Amino acid sequence: MFKNIMKWMLIMTIMITFSSNSWFIFWLMMELNLLMFIPILNFKKKINANCMITYFVIQSFSSALFLISMLNFNIFNEIFFEFLIMISMMIKLAMIPFHFWLTNLSEMIDFDSLFLILSIQKLIPLFIMTFINLKIMVIFAMMSAIFGSLFVFNLKMTKKILIFSSISHQGWMITLILFKSNFWLIYMLIYSFLIMKISFFLKKGKYQIFSDFYKIKKPLNEKILFCSLMLSLGGMPPFLGFIMKLISIIILKSSPLIIILIISSMLNIFIYLRMMNSFLFLNSTILKNFFFNNYLYKHLFININMLISIFIINNLM
Repeated sequence: MFKNIMKWMLIMTIMITFSSNSWFIFWLMMELNLLMFIPILNFKKKINANCMITYFVIQSFSSALFLISMLNFNIFNEIFFEFLIMISMMIKLAMIPFHFWLTNLSEMIDFDSLFLILSIQKLIPLFIMTFINLKIMVIFAMMSAIFGSLFVFNLKMTKKILIFSSISHQGWMITLILFKSNFWLIYMLIYSFLIMKISFFLKKGKYQIFSDFYKIKKPLNEKILFCSLMLSLGGMPPFLGFIMKLISIIILKSSPLIIILIISSMLNIFIYLRMMNSFLFLNSTILKNFFFNNYLYKHLFININMLISIFIINNLM
């Protein structure tokens, strides 16, 4: 009961923020949001106290930086303080290069808390980013899109894979924000839905390390469902994740940044396909013989995705 009340309070802080244009209200709602979220972390008995302290310190520091910058920005109206506001939000969002606190935190939290941090808790900072007009934002957006994909290579912890996937998707959302498109919110909602389903699957199966997928036998339909969710998260056609990225590409068609974003998406798809390979086809003799005995079939999905991407770029140029 208490947990549900806290979650409703979280949603209320988000709704109030979205209905306001006051910097002070933004700061106040972020603080209330933090106070509502800490008890949810505390509700999980297995969560270390260090987890709550770490999260509280990071969020409090970024909020303090936001408050100081906000007060000075209203007085002096200088770009420097607007830049500090942007940095404070990037810390909250765990964007590159401020992602280390979240990757360290992932070892101490459960999948429910991670889902909230990667979805609901990012709505207010992303909304505040819509009020920032600094061209340097595009550099951090591209860094997050590319490095968020590259850092997934050779990762074994499922939570860290989700975190870097989130960072990569933030690159897309920040780019949409820079182009003054409200589609970033729909993008975020679709992404949150995918993360929710994936987190539920990982929590149910108690998958902490990716090698756990190979040790535990699951029905083929569950394997296919999970693989579909992961490929959708990467932006593989024709899944839902591809649709949201396709619409984003159409919105950003006048920008050369599309190429960087598409490359980051293709990196994600390649990595997820590599991870899904053994998981989906392990001990599935029929499927294994049908698909993966042939080298061409192994790369079929990647080639199709490349052709679709080239077709899209060719029509947008």
